[in-house]
Amino acid sequence: MGNFGSSVRWAAVGLSAVFVLTSCSSSGVEFDFTEPLMEAAETIRFRVPDELVEMDQEYAERRLLDSVTISATEAEDPSECAVRYEFGYTDELFERLVEFSEQYYDERPPQDAAYYAFTRVSADGSEMEEDYSSAVVQVKCALSPSDDENTVEVRLVNTFDDGDVSLGASAFVKAEVSVMQSGELFIQNYEVDGWQLDSNGNWVKG
Repeated sequence: MGNFGSSVRWAAVGLSAVFVLTSCSSSGVEFDFTEPLMEAAETIRFRVPDELVEMDQEYAERRLLDSVTISATEAEDPSECAVRYEFGYTDELFERLVEFSEQYYDERPPQDAAYYAFTRVSADGSEMEEDYSSAVVQVKCALSPSDDENTVEVRLVNTFDDGDVSLGASAFVKAEVSVMQSGELFIQNYEVDGWQLDSNGNWVKG
């Protein structure tokens, strides 16, 4: 049986990339992997820009998620922090995700497989809602906006090859995010698999 954790080649996007940030609400922002978010946000919606989706047909055909939205939430331990994930699925492959998850574990909740794929954290319970709509990750609070020692990972994933559902999924883009006790979120770094931005803000193969 394949697993979600297969290694992939990452192309890191530099900190000097062109800035694109649009407001979602008074306390939230949308992040499309073209520039690090240096300011605090209470809610961040992650998505792959349409231009890049159009350029990478393999990802366009196999992506499981259209977006992931995160926000701080109440932690199990009051001295620590927690982040809630809200998953926006693509209709075409959601059933495949559910099928894989149900096959992945024999004695654990099937949602545990999806939880690990989307957060890179081993589930205990599970922390994924039964309908796969959201999940919670416990994490130590950051000490400052630049503290990157304790972070959660946001992953927009795509399936591997067509056919065998047991092949699982890998991340096309991912980001590391820290959270402070106040509920402020800070993106510490991010990566895009196989693509980079040039100095003019155009996506090119990495």
